[in-house]
Amino acid sequence: MNSQNVEIQLDKFVHLQEKIIVGIEEIPFPTAIFFLESKRVILNDRAYECLGLKVGEPFDIESWKRNNNNFTDIIINGKEDIISNQKEHIVLPNGKHEIINFSMAHIKNTYLNNIYILNFTKSIEKYSTASISSLYNIKDEISKLKPYLNRTGRNMVESLMKKYFRDDNQQLTLDDIVYYKKELREIQRAFPALSHREVILCGLLINNMETKDIASITNRTIDSVFVSIHRINKKLNLNNKKKLTETLKEVIFNSNVIEQKKY
Repeated sequence: MNSQNVEIQLDKFVHLQEKIIVGIEEIPFPTAIFFLESKRVILNDRAYECLGLKVGEPFDIESWKRNNNNFTDIIINGKEDIISNQKEHIVLPNGKHEIINFSMAHIKNTYLNNIYILNFTKSIEKYSTASISSLYNIKDEISKLKPYLNRTGRNMVESLMKKYFRDDNQQLTLDDIVYYKKELREIQRAFPALSHREVILCGLLINNMETKDIASITNRTIDSVFVSIHRINKKLNLNNKKKLTETLKEVIFNSNVIEQKKY
């Protein structure tokens, strides 16, 4: 496959012959160039590999937007022309979930209009998203065995839980988060399928808390928070974090309207 060339001018006042031509394959990171108006995406070989695609394989931009609506909104609808070293949960074309670190530059060209240049790499957190999800699934399965175990067995399970799932040791309660208490109760009532911890996460989401802050408050890793959001979306049949937040806010809004009508 021929390398796509990107022209970078040294200065806007320089002559044309003073351009530097940089081939996209010469960029030492997985790189994607997105042309908004034509919906065209150019990837270098490192990007193909990072996204789990074969080099030269067609990139379905519409499918990507459906599966990664929140990430797409950050890029296209964000107010910043430069985003540096951010983290986001994405769904790869093969359906796998990953956490990526990315940086983005938005430029405007007279002929090509809006162009977005993204550099990205897979997150190097201690655990991958899939691993964390699997661990919590195992935890849930083990918990189901507790009623069938004798006292010694139950003590062993409790010991393992405390050793490998430390966040449960310091789990917040609905009463601990006094400021969000009413909202948490409404979420719990509207979505009874959500676990105690998922309800708390939802309460923090609708109050516009950043993922890193949620991780800090709940004593979890950022990747673990991303996985929990994905599991909540799956339970509620929603596509992404943005849609989840909108749905939760609608529940609280409707609850407030009903309460006001009582007076």
